[in-house]
Amino acid sequence: MTFEEREHTADILMHVTAPDIPTLFSECGRALMATMYRGKADSDCVHSFTVTGTDNEQLLQAFLSELLWLTETENVVFSDISVSIQKGTLSAVLSGELFNREKHGGGTEVKGISFFGLEITQMNGEYELDVLFDV
Repeated sequence: MTFEEREHTADILMHVTAPDIPTLFSECGRALMATMYRGKADSDCVHSFTVTGTDNEQLLQAFLSELLWLTETENVVFSDISVSIQKGTLSAVLSGELFNREKHGGGTEVKGISFFGLEITQMNGEYELDVLFDV
């Protein structure tokens, strides 16, 4: 379970690996939070949401887009992200704390989640993907 930033000319490209699809999605959410915010968030509040999609890539894009919208509209930095997936429906439970400029400031604004090159593959018993955050 890891994520790392890879070189990209204009946006932020993250390479993410995990042993299963739900964990892969959670790691992508953590990568988004690590891009946007600095510091570790406490678990003072809980939010949840559900999204649907026709395949895992569409589910991931919908999940990350909803996470982006929620963090911006609710002004919350999420630290714990739990995902479950059943029959084209993803349910997420997120915990975090209100944004504090001194603790979380200094990240990069993300405008959206790109479909470009978004493909989940399995290699050597792990799932992996590259996800592009539009900045």
